[in-house]
Amino acid sequence: MPQPSTRISSALAISRLFDGVDEGIKTAVLAATPPVHVHRNAALFERGDKGGTLYVVQSGRIEISLITELGRKIVLNQIPAGHCFGEIGMVDTLERTASAVALEESTLFPVSRATFMDAVRRSPQLAINLMDILCERLRWVSDSVEEYALHALDLRLARRLLVLHKNFGDADKSIRITQNELADFAGATRESTNKILMQWKAEGLVDVSRGRIFLADLAKLDRIAHGEARS
Repeated sequence: MPQPSTRISSALAISRLFDGVDEGIKTAVLAATPPVHVHRNAALFERGDKGGTLYVVQSGRIEISLITELGRKIVLNQIPAGHCFGEIGMVDTLERTASAVALEESTLFPVSRATFMDAVRRSPQLAINLMDILCERLRWVSDSVEEYALHALDLRLARRLLVLHKNFGDADKSIRITQNELADFAGATRESTNKILMQWKAEGLVDVSRGRIFLADLAKLDRIAHGEARS
């Protein structure tokens, strides 16, 4: 089994949060609290829970979502290894704005507000990195709101599939995701999502199996994602 220092180093190698931050400070931040292991489908926290901690994903995948008053689930993001989440609740220590659930077995490094702020005093670059991440996510949410309001479902599905392929895709261009999970991520029903996937399958754009979607024609999906004709 890898030693703690090895586990920390492997996470740091791909973590944008620590770009340009001194190695000693990186290690101190991630070693301040023992890693958290989360089982598949287990909730790390729910919307409304008290904040105060940021998490860096060492391995696995975390879904960030919320439930509307009508009981509809909306997926805001999926967080891969090397990325962080929970930054808003860590900074202001107020209630969580969304829920976090592990889509697969995951290992996380918790970073408390006290630990993070102490590190920022020694390395302001850490705060700059977090600001960049927050701005990127704000733009993602803004773009998603525009998509839901203005764009057809096929465009939203194509964009989500391409994002998932970039962050989580396997070498054979497949993505481990169910149709229910994809529908939640695109703000749609499973039925409408299945209808489009079956149409794309007939056209040779994708192939669908249990818990997995194969992207057979990335170029055509990219054109759909940009609102271009599929000819």
